[in-house]
Amino acid sequence: MNSKFLIANSIRFVLLMALQILLLNELPLSRAYIMVYPLFILLLPVFTPRIVVLLLAFFTGLMMDAFSNGGGLHMATLTAIGFLRSYILDTFQPRSGWDKLDVPNVARQGVTWFFYYSIILFFIHHLLYFFLEVFSFSNFFSTILKTLISLLGSLFLVWILTLFFMRNSRE
Repeated sequence: MNSKFLIANSIRFVLLMALQILLLNELPLSRAYIMVYPLFILLLPVFTPRIVVLLLAFFTGLMMDAFSNGGGLHMATLTAIGFLRSYILDTFQPRSGWDKLDVPNVARQGVTWFFYYSIILFFIHHLLYFFLEVFSFSNFFSTILKTLISLLGSLFLVWILTLFFMRNSRE
């Protein structure tokens, strides 16, 4: 890993955490909880060792819990996403396989590929988060509704952010 990679991911981490903690956690939305911080884990290079991804996911979730009084919800769900990420990447890998420095993003894999990749991992993240939050199946349909509303809001913002940064990186 080179210093350019480290600096770019550090900046991405700080910006996503600041956006989540300072703005999105403070929005007074009744049913939705927009979460963009999992994007940090999704955009790590493909060949980042699994233990590094798990540690980054754990500490990112821990930091989110510390700033948002999450009680371990962010840590648990983001660690699960860090674990499942490599399986999803293996499932959706290109026919030619992954290059050593590939980063799963819109610019390299295209809009359709990134759409499916992000929707699967964000759906799993949100579903785990909201079911762990209520820790019950008694309000199953209201939890599913909250998951879907939050998922749509989160993905809308994530796709806008990725398209915005894709456009800037091509210029």
